[in-house]
Amino acid sequence: MSGSRPVRVALIDNFEVSVAGVRSLLAPYSGRVALLDLGSAMNKPSSVDVILYEPVRQTPSSQAMLRDLVRASQKSAIVYSWRDKEGQVTGSFAAHLSKALPAADLVSAIESLHDGGDGGPSRRIPSDQGPLKVIRGTARRDYDLTPREAEILSLVTQGLTNSEIGGQLYLSINSVKTYIRAAYRKIEVTRRAQAVAWGMEHGLAPLAETDLVSS
Repeated sequence: MSGSRPVRVALIDNFEVSVAGVRSLLAPYSGRVALLDLGSAMNKPSSVDVILYEPVRQTPSSQAMLRDLVRASQKSAIVYSWRDKEGQVTGSFAAHLSKALPAADLVSAIESLHDGGDGGPSRRIPSDQGPLKVIRGTARRDYDLTPREAEILSLVTQGLTNSEIGGQLYLSINSVKTYIRAAYRKIEVTRRAQAVAWGMEHGLAPLAETDLVSS
């Protein structure tokens, strides 16, 4: 643990379901890391210890919010994304944490960054490496997920909506919902935020085009 209180984290991520998933993921570690409400962080920048942001789908408004928070809090921003250094805001925002990190490793990395470290060399995990082996191997076997269910869970974990998943996989909305319901039953979750947290904990990462499978 870093100091006598939890490390206070602000997360700027336009995937709302991902924010909810991160909150759920970190909940068991509330004594070590606290995810702040973004509005509260913007109103009181001095309360922020670490700033994480997802560069994908950033808008001019959220980019301005990020810069304002960095300036006011005098803290560096750390990329927290599935994608390796894609779309980063230029400047001093160089550190990178992968969303494939399990909760315990993410918490340790945040504490390390807060204490002046770099998060550790193992914290920078390209999205096309280890995490895919986790969902294809242990997690898929342990939870009896079909290839399509695992694929859709991966997209849910990335924050895509049902409509976006259907468009990417050429499936109807009803088919997407059917796969999601089946996957949720197998991993024993009922809400999307829980599914995102499960996916992050089990290392679901974006699938490459060559890894896409037919149902």
